[in-house]
Amino acid sequence: MNPQQNRRILLVDDMPSIHEDFRKILAARPAARDLDDAEAALFGQAAAPSGDGFELDSAYQGQEGVARVEASVQAGRPYAMAFVDMRMPPGWDGVETVERLWRIDPRVQVVICTAYSDYPWEEVLARLDVQDRLLIVKKPFDMIEVSQLARTLTAKWDLARQAALQMNSLEEAVRELTATEAALRQSNKELEAFAYAVSHDLRTPLSIMNAFSNLLARELDGHASETVLHYLSRIQASAVVGSQLIEALLSLAQASRVELHMEPVDLSAISRQLLGEYRNVGPPREASITVQDGLWVHGDRRLIRTAMQHLLDNAWKFSSLRSHAEIEVGRLDGADGEAVFFVRDNGCGFDMAYAGKLFGTFQRLHAVHEFPGTGAGLVTVSRIVGRHGGRVWADSRPDEGATFYFTLPSASRQGPTRESHTEPQENRSAP
Repeated sequence: MNPQQNRRILLVDDMPSIHEDFRKILAARPAARDLDDAEAALFGQAAAPSGDGFELDSAYQGQEGVARVEASVQAGRPYAMAFVDMRMPPGWDGVETVERLWRIDPRVQVVICTAYSDYPWEEVLARLDVQDRLLIVKKPFDMIEVSQLARTLTAKWDLARQAALQMNSLEEAVRELTATEAALRQSNKELEAFAYAVSHDLRTPLSIMNAFSNLLARELDGHASETVLHYLSRIQASAVVGSQLIEALLSLAQASRVELHMEPVDLSAISRQLLGEYRNVGPPREASITVQDGLWVHGDRRLIRTAMQHLLDNAWKFSSLRSHAEIEVGRLDGADGEAVFFVRDNGCGFDMAYAGKLFGTFQRLHAVHEFPGTGAGLVTVSRIVGRHGGRVWADSRPDEGATFYFTLPSASRQGPTRESHTEPQENRSAP
């Protein structure tokens, strides 16, 4: 038999003949075991484990049976099952015996054996109130019935024990994961607070550096060598870049820390407002803009505007080398009917093999001299969308433009949904 399997059985019955019958049925047969050992020795093989033998203990009254169960539990060798007679005068009957057995060891499988009962069976079942550890068999029963019950219920006890061990392991793993998650959340909060504090404190000295370098440039105008002016210009440029990085860090920290104020937000109106601002600055360019009407979402207006600003900044920036830029903002239905919003451009695009870097802090797929920026825009978008319970992803190919998709809780508004097109015009501008 499997050395790990519990085959310990307790028989509680006041009739000695019943114990003799059970022992004949359940105990290992020495003759058969000797024959197996002889065959193994003759052919030079290991003896096959026996599947017949059970370790059977006897008790002739309920009190004795309960005492045996208590001793077995204390010794760390519990019984897998117990056969319990219903009538055992003058002591406890089977129902009271089973009740007391389960107070000590609730896992033991029980078979009540009886020719008749002092209780209606409905009352017995209601009193014991157990469905998964109790069977009732009527006397007289066949040898095969006892053998099969012993095999099945001891195997069931082992399966229940394994399930309990696995459940304990899973619960422990969940507790560890929960503790780890709490520690990570606390660590992230501390890191975000530290980044915010450092960025905020660095803003002033960088502003002073930039201001005094400009004053110095004025004082040296016409009185300094080209090398000195070159050094000064590098200082000024670095101060500007440092200020931009600090503003990006503060924006990212704000996206993570600010309290959400949920309300209906019109993405269509926000997109048109931002695109209108872009047309008023920067060098002239030709561009076609398509913004779908009725793009309503439910979220924090300030953060969603920040996310759209970063997405549209990228669309304008990476399509700036096109002779005719195309920008589209719209919505489509996902496979499960979920609202999916998108910002699409016909710019330089990127290789999807590097898409994993898109939403990492200060990760860039293009050189700064090609397209300036801090690399914090998309991670800010991801943080904002994530705080609203959504997700963001991209699709692109080199030199074929890019589309950024994102999901947000939708908010319906009255009126039909239609597309609004801004026709291509000359002298459009962008940052």
